[in-house]
Amino acid sequence: MKNLKKLPVICSMGGLNSAGRTSGNMAYKRLIFQNLSDQDKKDVLKDLMSLSKENKTDQEILSGTLIRQIDKALDPFGFMTEQMGVNAGAKLPDFYEIDNLYNSRQHPRGIKMTVFGVNDALNNMGIDWQDEIQPLLDPNRVAVFAGPAIGQLDEKGLGGLMQSRLQNKRASSKHLSMSLIEMSADFINAYILGSVGKSGQVAGACATFFYNLNAASTLIKSDEIDYAVIGSAEAPINPEVTDGFFATTGIADDKKIIAMQERHGESIEDIDFSKACRPFGDNCGLVLGESSQFAVVTSLEFAIRIGAEILCAVPHVFINSDGIKKSISSPGIGNYITMAQAFSNYIKDFDSKKQTCVIAHGTGTFQNRSTESDVLSKCATSLDIKNLKVTGLKGYLGHTMGPAGGDQLACSLGIFNQGIIPGLNSTPILADDVVKENLNFCMTNEEINIDDLDAFFLNAKGFGGNNATTSIYNPNFVKKLLPEIFTKKEINSYEKSLENTKKKKFDYNEKCLSGEFNLLYRANEKLLNPDEDLEISQDSIKLKNYPDIEI
Repeated sequence: MKNLKKLPVICSMGGLNSAGRTSGNMAYKRLIFQNLSDQDKKDVLKDLMSLSKENKTDQEILSGTLIRQIDKALDPFGFMTEQMGVNAGAKLPDFYEIDNLYNSRQHPRGIKMTVFGVNDALNNMGIDWQDEIQPLLDPNRVAVFAGPAIGQLDEKGLGGLMQSRLQNKRASSKHLSMSLIEMSADFINAYILGSVGKSGQVAGACATFFYNLNAASTLIKSDEIDYAVIGSAEAPINPEVTDGFFATTGIADDKKIIAMQERHGESIEDIDFSKACRPFGDNCGLVLGESSQFAVVTSLEFAIRIGAEILCAVPHVFINSDGIKKSISSPGIGNYITMAQAFSNYIKDFDSKKQTCVIAHGTGTFQNRSTESDVLSKCATSLDIKNLKVTGLKGYLGHTMGPAGGDQLACSLGIFNQGIIPGLNSTPILADDVVKENLNFCMTNEEINIDDLDAFFLNAKGFGGNNATTSIYNPNFVKKLLPEIFTKKEINSYEKSLENTKKKKFDYNEKCLSGEFNLLYRANEKLLNPDEDLEISQDSIKLKNYPDIEI
């Protein structure tokens, strides 16, 4: 990058998936639970129960997370579990109760998850949005890019709208509006941030999170915005989505899982749902999962100004399509382009080929294991990157669709913090058609020296040729850059502010462990009246309780 002051950086992440809460690296720690200290294990268990009123044993808590048998509450009529024989899924932890944390009446599940995820990201930043950040910003320099890949298909969204006549019911006035994929961004602007700034949603199938990250990063690099909230939330475990994937033969149903277990010489008396998804293995299909992942992205300059903790840098998001291809669902050439660009720019940025790692898309399907491994191997070989570490998360979390890239980003931040790469633990052995040249697949959890790991590459391949590869650089890389960009006075001021930020982040996470979430949700609060609160001149637009908007 030419202007390092405008380097996009991640200052906070929040949300939840089947492994737990994103902030405090809690969901990540669930993935590496076996490697944690006794105290960290206690914190993870306590955190998982923070959204529950039930009493559970440690084993009950752990077994109610990650990929497991589908909760009947998601399939009351048995369309998935009985008619299709699809019983594996990665729902939010069994005991999570988010409905009562704010006035969520008539909100689809994905919207509820959005409200929680954004609040978690804002609170985990350690700097108050309303009192400390918003007053500093021209509203035009704030942006929100958020939304799912598929949308809200439960009974309170599009599902309810489409089924209403079939069930001899009337459609609700909320059904249509709540089903729109841009509604996530709208909710964030209207009811959480109170933002009148830039907004949108960039849907890119399974790469949606990275598409939204790219939209914000591009505006930061061009000096159009200073601050953005980006992300995605998806609740795809429902009959309609399951039926769609079932028709493609790409989903892991019970018959396929049993056949897979038999091929591996495993017991077929019971289905091991926890290992239903096996990225890069002799597998049988994807497993759907739920997730809500949101990040606060700022320019490096603004992060230094407000004393934000820099969790990583996002110098590059490469997006390329496949061109002419065999079918909408088949892979094409685009991912070779995104990955090659990511590797090439990494080599240029660091003038080295040190140890690095890819968190692969890794869906657990026949087609993905050979095509994505070929992408990684060809690009690594062509650019002389040896021993490229490769792992994937969908064996734990399932395929969460739009937020899948957010799951990868959250995991990267956890690795930078803990130094442990979650391995392909559900995959006992790589499939014969997996390309292995110059690749080092992490079959089990691996401890690494973070100082030796400059970067992660996060990869996503979506239906229709939506390919995205995101480069994530070590926060130590950013720290080393600071003396080249800022004065000693600026750095000293930043470091002093940072101490306070970290204390507030710690306090927030301690409150979360006790179940204190206090979600910000401002429906009908401080409504702007154009007759009373708006003043337009040649040079500016004045809004009551907002900084002036320069024209």
